[in-house]
Amino acid sequence: MEKVLRVAMEVMSRHHAPDRSLCLLLLLLFLLLGVPMAASTEQSPARLNKAHEDIMRDILSSVGSTKNWNTSSNPCQWSGVHCSSVASSAFVTRLSLPGCGLSNATILASICNLHTLRSLNLSRNSFTDLPSQLSPCPMKAELQVLDLSSNMLSGQLGDFVGFHKLEVLDLSSNSLNGNISTQLSDLPKLRSLNLSSNGFEGPVPTSIATSLEDLVLSGNNFSDHIPMGLFRYGNLTLLDLCRNNLHGDVPDGFLSFPKLRILVLSENNLTGKIPRSLLNVTTLFRFGGNQNNFVGSIPQGITRNIRMLDLSYNMLNGDIPSELLSPDTLETIDLTANRLEGFIPGNVSRSLHSIRLGRNLLGGSIPESIGNAIDLVNLLLDGNKLVGYIPWQLSRCKNLALIDLSSNQVQGNIPIGLGNLEQLVVLKLQKNNLSGDIPSSFSDMSALEILNLSHNSFTGELPFTNSTQSLKLCYLGLHGNKLNGVIPSSISLLQSLITIDLGNNELIGIIPTNIGTFLKLERLDLSKNYLSGQVPSSVANLERLMCLFLSDNNLSGPLPELPKWVMVNVTGNPGIILDTEENRTSGSMKGSQDDFRSAIWVAAASFVLGFSLSFYWAGPGEKLMPRLETLHCDD
Repeated sequence: MEKVLRVAMEVMSRHHAPDRSLCLLLLLLFLLLGVPMAASTEQSPARLNKAHEDIMRDILSSVGSTKNWNTSSNPCQWSGVHCSSVASSAFVTRLSLPGCGLSNATILASICNLHTLRSLNLSRNSFTDLPSQLSPCPMKAELQVLDLSSNMLSGQLGDFVGFHKLEVLDLSSNSLNGNISTQLSDLPKLRSLNLSSNGFEGPVPTSIATSLEDLVLSGNNFSDHIPMGLFRYGNLTLLDLCRNNLHGDVPDGFLSFPKLRILVLSENNLTGKIPRSLLNVTTLFRFGGNQNNFVGSIPQGITRNIRMLDLSYNMLNGDIPSELLSPDTLETIDLTANRLEGFIPGNVSRSLHSIRLGRNLLGGSIPESIGNAIDLVNLLLDGNKLVGYIPWQLSRCKNLALIDLSSNQVQGNIPIGLGNLEQLVVLKLQKNNLSGDIPSSFSDMSALEILNLSHNSFTGELPFTNSTQSLKLCYLGLHGNKLNGVIPSSISLLQSLITIDLGNNELIGIIPTNIGTFLKLERLDLSKNYLSGQVPSSVANLERLMCLFLSDNNLSGPLPELPKWVMVNVTGNPGIILDTEENRTSGSMKGSQDDFRSAIWVAAASFVLGFSLSFYWAGPGEKLMPRLETLHCDD
């Protein structure tokens, strides 16, 4: 290193006034060469205080090999252990032992003696009676964070006396029960309380410190009305009361929460109108009021501040406010299963990711302006009274993954551009008045998993070519159209198929002999066509087959032997030869075919997608968090 520096100095000495580049070169050399020098002078972490080291050695015997702790090293270097130094000694200030298989509460006797501990995480273990172990405990004096979530704690909540500095308490996902009255009243600095997914009952607690910022009580049995005392927590930013037994009208006092960002009241028995004070909480960006009994109209201006609104499964009525979908910051809107009437507003924000307006009484046409929402992922308008055409502008929304326009009165052709949506996973257009050919581009939609075009008036041949080998299609529903031509043998390339429903069309020719190559097929419906020839013997190779519907064709010859659990209907094929045992299928199954059409499905389609958000972590400027959702493929 000295030699390199000497050369640099010689280079500079040749210039009476070193230029800027040479100075930068010299500086760079010092920086690069100084790094190992600095590293070599770093001191190892301070040695742990003797008393704390003895405690950590005791804890080691309980934790065992789950944390891969090196017994010969300084405990401050162990995974999940954080220390702070004072002079020449170090003390444990944070201890994180999640998912270590701990169940013996005697480990707490050791942990409790870590009097400098500020944060303790014992989540995802198997403790059963932890609160009773926190009575004589020096640790309580300094502790700020206590996470006991996802254990097996049961019984009633004990008192938390002595935790004068505790700011975060997480007891979620346990089996605690009983009422909460004053057990938490001795926590003067508590900012975050999570008691979700337990069995607490009685009224919502109102004796907690007013310093509270996050209150999560979801998934319990709290009952009665939302108490007015709740509004004394003026610092709340998150309030989650979902999945309880709360009832009655919601107090219109939300102006008492000037910092509120997330409000979740979902899955209760709340009634009355949506509180108008929510419109003036300028910090509120997420409101979940779904699955209640709210009535009345949607307040005008409710999406002025709210970016994520879910009022689905209520009894709201009237028209959708004209400006509801227009705010530039709006991201998701879900009004599914209400009694809303009128038209879908035409002013649609470009920022929308999800529009869910299904199962209402909406009429008129689908606004072309929905195509302006270029980041749209979900569009669900099913179960309304929509008319007109599918706007071609939807093909601008390149991120669309789910389109459901089923059970409306939409007419005309499918826009060819929909076949170019490379992210589309689910397309449900069944039970409309659509006609024309199915776009050939559907054969190349590599992401498509569910295609349901049943009960329309489509004509032409099936849109399958050899390029379909890359398709992930698991549900193909084309029942009740006017499709003609033959079933192409290339359909066997769709090896992910679980349901094939081509019934009630005008298909001719034979059933492809390679029909038995499907590895996952559970339901095959080719009924009410003009198919002829024999049922291929390869059908017997369909190991997962549960339903075979071939009725009302011109099929002949023997029926391949199938397991007894397979529901078969071959009535209306005079040429089919059945043995005595197989006669069980001919008459008695006739009425079951329609029952299965709506019930059997696609286990397949316990699948997909609905992009929603995390209630808690998607704040302003943060990205949406996807949530998987079950989506059933009924006809």
